Amino acid sequence: MYRPDLSVIVAQWPAIWAGVTMTLLVAVVSMACALPIGLLVALMRLSPFRPLSWLANAYVQFFRGIPQFVFLLWLYYGLAMMLGINFQAFTAGVIALSFQYGAFLSEIFRAGIQAIHKGQFEAGLSVGMSSPRIYQRIVIPQAFRIVLLPTMNMWIGMLKDTALVSAIGVTELMRTTDIQSNLHFRPFEFYTTAALIYVLLTFLFSRMANVVETRLKI
Repeated sequence: MYRPDLSVIVAQWPAIWAGVTMTLLVAVVSMACALPIGLLVALMRLSPFRPLSWLANAYVQFFRGIPQFVFLLWLYYGLAMMLGINFQAFTAGVIALSFQYGAFLSEIFRAGIQAIHKGQFEAGLSVGMSSPRIYQRIVIPQAFRIVLLPTMNMWIGMLKDTALVSAIGVTELMRTTDIQSNLHFRPFEFYTTAALIYVLLTFLFSRMANVVETRLKI
């Protein structure tokens, strides 16, 4: 019978923690890039200028249609083979996550903006405000409350999807787990630990989202 040995986890905890840190770094940088991309694409889709709206819609359909893993490998290996563009593994991972989650976030932002009654936009125009000013002062602040929880759900999804960048060599939690498991021949201990860390991170951020949402309602 297999007997788990947790001492190996304790001994290799610094390496595991370094993997957790890299996971959070990839997720934070990717989300910091995806948020403005999503907002820009959402505004483009709402634009009355049809070519701009069509371009944004094409972007959303493309990145929602291609699997995350496929796009990551194409970006890292395909561009290097065809065009000689060699991204660092970290950079390629961030770009892949940012562009795909930017597409998902754009739909959330678009729905949030459209939920604001158009009468408020018209009221802003009636007092001489420009369209950008109306979005900045009236529409976006109200839409923020609507999109907060779905955006936090996207953040949690991105946190878990950082595991995909292990395929191109980024030493985040999943890659670190693979390495340590192969070095010490203890896959059960290391993969169980990784799974529990992902669950813990997901739980903590879910609780944070609920607290923020409650405070905003108050």
